[in-house]
Amino acid sequence: MTAPGQVPDTLDLADHGRLAINGMLGSLDPAVDYECTFLSILDVHPAYMLHWSTMVSGVMPKYVEALPLLRQMSGSGQDRDIEQGFIEAMLKNAEEDGLIYDRATEKRPWNVGGYYGNADWNEDYANMAGNGRFITGLLYWHQITGDDVWLKRARRTAERMLALAIVEGDRGWYPNPGVGNDFSYPRKSGWTTRAAPEKATEGFEGGAMFYLFQPLRGWSRYWRATGEERFLDLSRKFVNTGLREEFWGGAADMSPEAGAERGHFKIHFHASMAAIRGVLDYALVADDYRAKEFAHNAYLYARSTGIHRLGLFPTHHEATEGCSIADMTGMAVTLSDAGLGDYWDDVEMYARNGLIEAQATDLEELERVSREGRERPPESSWGGRFDGRFTQKNNRGVLPGQEINHRVLERTIGAFGHLAGARYQTPMMMHCCTANCGQALYYAWEGIVRREADGAVVNLWLNRRSPWVDVTSWLPHEGRLVVQNKGMTRLSVRKPGWTGRGAIRCRLDGKDVAPVWRGTRMVFEGLNGGEQLVIQTPCKPEKVTYTLVNIVDPLNSHERYEIAFKGHTVIEVKEIADATKVEGDTSYGEGARNWYRLFRRAHMRAGQVSTKATPGYVHPEKLVHWTAV
Repeated sequence: MTAPGQVPDTLDLADHGRLAINGMLGSLDPAVDYECTFLSILDVHPAYMLHWSTMVSGVMPKYVEALPLLRQMSGSGQDRDIEQGFIEAMLKNAEEDGLIYDRATEKRPWNVGGYYGNADWNEDYANMAGNGRFITGLLYWHQITGDDVWLKRARRTAERMLALAIVEGDRGWYPNPGVGNDFSYPRKSGWTTRAAPEKATEGFEGGAMFYLFQPLRGWSRYWRATGEERFLDLSRKFVNTGLREEFWGGAADMSPEAGAERGHFKIHFHASMAAIRGVLDYALVADDYRAKEFAHNAYLYARSTGIHRLGLFPTHHEATEGCSIADMTGMAVTLSDAGLGDYWDDVEMYARNGLIEAQATDLEELERVSREGRERPPESSWGGRFDGRFTQKNNRGVLPGQEINHRVLERTIGAFGHLAGARYQTPMMMHCCTANCGQALYYAWEGIVRREADGAVVNLWLNRRSPWVDVTSWLPHEGRLVVQNKGMTRLSVRKPGWTGRGAIRCRLDGKDVAPVWRGTRMVFEGLNGGEQLVIQTPCKPEKVTYTLVNIVDPLNSHERYEIAFKGHTVIEVKEIADATKVEGDTSYGEGARNWYRLFRRAHMRAGQVSTKATPGYVHPEKLVHWTAV
């Protein structure tokens, strides 16, 4: 056991939430109304950040969602002044009609022609998917502050989105005129077309359903908060448009129509799963079983790709976008809460592995990646490997004020990006991933333990201090969980899938006890409120081999790994050589060898766990309720 005032130094998601605040607020540029940069380019020196088209209405609403969640889970007060400036800028932007717009101003020459949108059509535009997320963020702030002004702001945005929707009979949608990001509303021109989406790959990003179904995430929560049936009805009409067969179907697993019925997909993993999340949110508030089943089946299909025990879900070749891991985490928690399955093991797998590996946490490693890259003077006519200005369509090269070079690596700590197989982070942080993965940290953290009446329910064997119990995990070093009761009369602890009932020993204040088993739950009742519960079970290393399956071309997925687990934690990953390619090579080429390395976990293979001082922060009794359940 540990000394008084000490706890094992094992994974604490609250620490990662604290870092995520640094990465998120570090991406903001106060000189341009606190607009976020989109990319941090890390494989050159000096490293630099880039402004990009459609960030204001496309990505920054996700920051509005993420910040209250990260503050609650971590207790961090870092950079409150920057957060305040950001929130004020977003609210000012929305003053006119409730929508967030990317504005065509001289100080934002990247408004269009930074990958997204017609470079010759430059006016203010509102990403409708992002504005749906803005509603969700405003409702989170309403929960955390209790101030109805946030609900009034959410109402303005929701009403404007309702007024702009195209409705014909029992179907609804937003059209895609081509200004700014896909399916965005031109403020001056208005809709220049009323056409419904025709194919799943429509638009610059090739993810039409992402843009159709993201608004449902805001409307579902707005209906929960207000009971306004018009938004439930509009959501249903959008679902009627988007669940048609032509928008769905997997690569090669079954007939196209059968795959479409089951929510299978073969394009952009994140765009597809983010859309499914909107469908699931609607389905839960509307009690629409057809849509629930569709979303559930889509999750199961997606889970069968990648390597789900690692939390890796590539779209094409080997690249997993951080947003995809966030989507799968959110889906797993929501499906579990909705009673559509028990996916808490999945949540813990994702959180312990892919999710935290997608976060940049090691400054020395970032410095090495930058130092070993080419020297690049700021605003050069070439860039790092993932600087799309020089490689992607619809870019206008280097624009005034587009690059930021000040303290980039320090500001990148806590940000999220993409993973190259199970070997590297790509040397590019993408701040949609920072916003989405930051929220996924909260999804998993909030699910660790919940209060139910006079009891506490522990779902995950991860660390968390709460007003009801303190949960302390020795994993992966030992199969030991300690639950310190702080006033509850009943405790329920879920058994993880990697161990069996017969291997578990429970002690209450040092005395062996036999729990009452209810399914996978160990239940302890009649408590006095101050007990210490210790649960122990063997946790031996397990070696398995997995093939990384990409969702676009699953029949040609051959990248294989030998992976060692203890419980749900990866402790070692080794790539298995493929005779068809040069030894050590990857689909990214030789340069990938100097990238940020993943799964450097030798310390987790040690039997002895180090300790640290018990964290002082205990979150408030009332937390933001983020699901639509």
